[in-house]
Amino acid sequence: MHRTDSSVMSSYTAELSCPFAFRGTTMSFEGVGEIVASRQLYYFDETKRKRIVSLFVGKPEPARDWEGYQCLFQLIGIGNQETQVAHGHDSLEALRAAIILAAASLNHLSARLGRQLIWEGGEMDELGFL
Repeated sequence: MHRTDSSVMSSYTAELSCPFAFRGTTMSFEGVGEIVASRQLYYFDETKRKRIVSLFVGKPEPARDWEGYQCLFQLIGIGNQETQVAHGHDSLEALRAAIILAAASLNHLSARLGRQLIWEGGEMDELGFL
């Protein structure tokens, strides 16, 4: 499909007080390690077939490339499906950044689908993020 638009991400990163919340768009490997949170969504494709979209958020861990923390997340079933990374000064900020960035990605992809992406626990155009 398409790569996640970093300009969309940067607007959500601005919500964070950490200037390091999103450094780069993807990691070079797939998977998020130990999964600490997940969400299942779906949409109906042009043939009216239900397509599942899953969000997986990994356990925050010390960052490899700087002194803070990183939190990996991945969308499966839509978009580029590459593992992405969010950063924070501590593990909670990294986790929060990952959730905000994942929500931004899902919102952007839902807009491209004509607002047809639905959270399993919600209604049409409801992704379950505030």
